[in-house]
Order: sequence, then C-alpha cells, then structure tokens
Amino acid sequence: MPSTCENTQLHIPEKYASYMWGYPSKFLNRMANANTRVILVAGDGGWSEGFDEKQDLERLPKNYSGSIWTNRIDKISPILKEY
Repeated sequence: MPSTCENTQLHIPEKYASYMWGYPSKFLNRMANANTRVILVAGDGGWSEGFDEKQDLERLPKNYSGSIWTNRIDKISPILKEY
C-alpha cells in the first residue's frame, strides 16, 4: 500500500469501490490496519452525494461494515438502528 494512503481518510465513490482489491471486507481491513478510515460516497463521487434514503442503503454490499457519507442523518440514523 502506498504510504500516502496510511493514517488518513479516503472517500471512495460507490461507482468505483468494486475496483478496490478485496472490496469490501479485505479492503476495509487493509485500510484499518493502515490507520485509514474509508468513507463510501454514493454515486460517482459527484458533489456531496450521500446515502440519504433507505433505497440508497440497499445498494450497500451485504454485511458492509464501513462508513458511509450522508447528507440526511435525520433520515438514515433510524434506519441504520434497525440493521
């Protein structure tokens, strides 16, 4: 892993996440071991796209354990508590 990816935070667009080696679990574990937080951003990484509705969350990989970006925590938080 490049040293520039250590001890930082990466925002990965949903559209490109599947290209990350071992995505989701192995990739997230590898980043965690490098002290790097991964935030999955909805769509293709356009301006502040977030997982803002229930149907957005349904696109996440099964058993996804990483962080997500949202612009509507008021809507998403109650839904995530159900998972």
